Parts: sequence; structure tokens; C-alpha cells
Amino acid sequence: MPGNDNLKARWAQDSTSLDRRIENLKSSLRMAYKEVAKANRKAHQRNKRFYDRKVKVRHFEENDLVYLYTPVMKAGLTRKFKKFWSEPYKVIRKISELNYEIVSQDNRKQIVHINRLKKCYNQSLWNPWQNQKTLKKPPKQKTKRRGSSEDEEERFTVGPFPLVTDNTTP
Repeated sequence: MPGNDNLKARWAQDSTSLDRRIENLKSSLRMAYKEVAKANRKAHQRNKRFYDRKVKVRHFEENDLVYLYTPVMKAGLTRKFKKFWSEPYKVIRKISELNYEIVSQDNRKQIVHINRLKKCYNQSLWNPWQNQKTLKKPPKQKTKRRGSSEDEEERFTVGPFPLVTDNTTP
């Protein structure tokens, strides 16, 4: 088993052999760097070829409706009932070939990659909140309090119907 004495670097006595050894090391490192760069280019081309087999070419125009893919889960929820493609969004603009700016129905804007978008063909799903009419509740009719000078029938009404009490006689 090697000990610490065997692991120490040994230096040659003359400077010419040391210079030759350093030049040898530099040349072998350059050659290794070239081989690694060549292997990286080859692996990149192979991975691109595999990726391009499955890729779908998509193009979206302004005002197209799209669904957004959101695979993120909140803690404690199950994937069984998760809808991964969320509400329709509208494409506002094309930032680049791969990135689009979209807006939700409640006017939240975001920039997303094209791989997270899918075309929505049902245009009737777009109902932005700003264009929806707000439902107004009918005004509450006030009930009359006892002891006022109104006659008995009007004092005990709630809305359009009279309130039935024990002390009223038909």
C-alpha cells in the first residue's frame, strides 16, 4: 500500500528535463481539450437530432387564444385531480421565435416559452373580467321599527311580504 512518501512529487535535477516534462504536459492537455470539445460537439448534435424528432412546430399570432401548461403542484395536493392546462390566455405579442407575452382574463401579463402553450380553438371561452357586467344586488328594503307612527301593516313588512306575528288578528 502506498504511503505518504510515495505520493510526493519528484523533481528532476536538471532544468532541461523539467522544461521538457512541462512542455509534454501542456501538449497533452491541449490534445485532451481538443478531444473533449470534439466529443461535446458530437453529443450536442446527437441530442439535437433526438429532440428534433419529437418537436412540434408552433406559431401563434396576436389575439390567438392559448392554454398554458402549469405542472407545478401546491404542497399537499394530489396530481390525480390537477388540470395541467389552465384557462385560456390571449397572445399579446411575439417576443422571439420561442417566447410570447400572454395576458390572462384578469389582465395578468407574463412571458412564457412556446413549449408551454397550446392553441385554444373555442373563441367563446374568452370572457375578460373588465368586459363582464357586474351583477348588482337589489337594494335592501328597510324594515320599519316598532314604535314609529306608521300604521300596523307597514311596520311589520320585510320586502314585499308582510311579516306574520302572533299578536296580529286576521
